[in-house]
Amino acid sequence: MPQDYTDYAAALPSDAGGVVRQVLSVLSSELRRIYPDMPPRMLVKYLDQMQAAMTQANPKVIKELLNTMRRAGIRDTDVADFYIPVVARRLGERWVDDSLEFTEVSVAMANLQTMLHALDASWCMPERAPFGTMGEICIIVPDGVQHSIGASILSGQMRRAGYDVRLANGIKLDDIAAFVSSPATMGVMLSASLWEPLDFLRVVVKKVRQGNPWAPILVGGNILERDVDVCASIGADLATNDWQTALEFCADRVQP
Repeated sequence: MPQDYTDYAAALPSDAGGVVRQVLSVLSSELRRIYPDMPPRMLVKYLDQMQAAMTQANPKVIKELLNTMRRAGIRDTDVADFYIPVVARRLGERWVDDSLEFTEVSVAMANLQTMLHALDASWCMPERAPFGTMGEICIIVPDGVQHSIGASILSGQMRRAGYDVRLANGIKLDDIAAFVSSPATMGVMLSASLWEPLDFLRVVVKKVRQGNPWAPILVGGNILERDVDVCASIGADLATNDWQTALEFCADRVQP
């Protein structure tokens, strides 16, 4: 069996899902570093099992799968950072190609949230002293946006890195200005899915500007896969799915 995940992706049969190949190539070096002794096929197996489990309305199945992955040596941090985002993406692609109904995807996304909440709290606990002088980051998922799993994971990753994060899932439009109005806010991140109307997101950005005209606004999520300049279309300052790039941008903007 190939030891490198990229080699393993190349060795997959021709009818293997493109998402599997993409995941293995993107995450190969990181997963190999974390789990040098675990066969690649085992890691892929859990992706498939998670995807199947998420479409079932059975919390017991989710709990049992999580415990199985833990016994196999997979850390809760990696379930949050790697497995849940990849499965969410695979489910979204299955909805796009009509192999899953919208209701099935909605159940699956809710189950992914359930799994995220079942993880040990240490996955999003600071691994270093908080950057108290950096200000705070606001992450908003407006009411009506289809899925919030990405924003939940993002907020946990940033907290783990030592940043002060405020997350507003399902926030009403009329509440956005007040939520971001603190002078301590160094940036506002807007998470949106592929299906969100740009006109709606333009209104969200306007609400943020009303509450905090000086904080940079960053947009992320799989909406960035749309064949348009999302940043320019909605009036944001930066479009990226790399939170470290986003924080560097914010830090540059707040420096005197």
